[in-house]
Amino acid sequence: MTPAYLHILHIDARPKLPSRTRAMAIMAALGVGSALISSLPSPLPDIRLSDPDILINARAVPLHAGIAFGAMVAGVLWLWVNRDPVKCLLAMMLTLAGWLAAVNTANDVINTIQGSSLFGTIEGAKVYREMLGWLIGGLLAGAVGAGLTAFGSGIAATAIRRPEAWMPIVVVGAIAGLLLYPAALLDAIVLLFVPWQAAVAAAIAFGLTWQNDVRN
Repeated sequence: MTPAYLHILHIDARPKLPSRTRAMAIMAALGVGSALISSLPSPLPDIRLSDPDILINARAVPLHAGIAFGAMVAGVLWLWVNRDPVKCLLAMMLTLAGWLAAVNTANDVINTIQGSSLFGTIEGAKVYREMLGWLIGGLLAGAVGAGLTAFGSGIAATAIRRPEAWMPIVVVGAIAGLLLYPAALLDAIVLLFVPWQAAVAAAIAFGLTWQNDVRN
């Protein structure tokens, strides 16, 4: 029996995936929207983590970024793939966990490389270390965040559990994570959030529509 609220909203009781092209376009657009929300000043109180020492909700590390993107992913999974609210909620929570893990990863890598003796005492060694730290930190953090997002999405969508579905999500997230360096250099986190969230969202849509007859 179809719940009454689905009738009111004119939503089919059985989820249905759109075509691949349409799904990717919609997800990319939603990713841009959630990224713009993520780039706004955080309405949440600051949270300091002691290990590593990092301040969540500082202007460059807003917690609501993970919440906004996770809610978007969960909403799409519910609408297109699986009407189990628990599985969709788990997908959102793991996406948020991916954001926190990505922040910690980037922080650890950046601090490790910048505190090392890499490049020795050559002229500009400190600048090189800083650049390398931000680039590698962004690469690994992007991969970690995308990986946990893919894992969470796979709870609600079995299509995402296949290597040919989740691996592109991780690769796209890692490549987009390289934008952490210019975002930090220009003090404009939107330069990271918009491409990363749009690209990862589109990659999720690509994985979901690999075979529209996959049962979830």
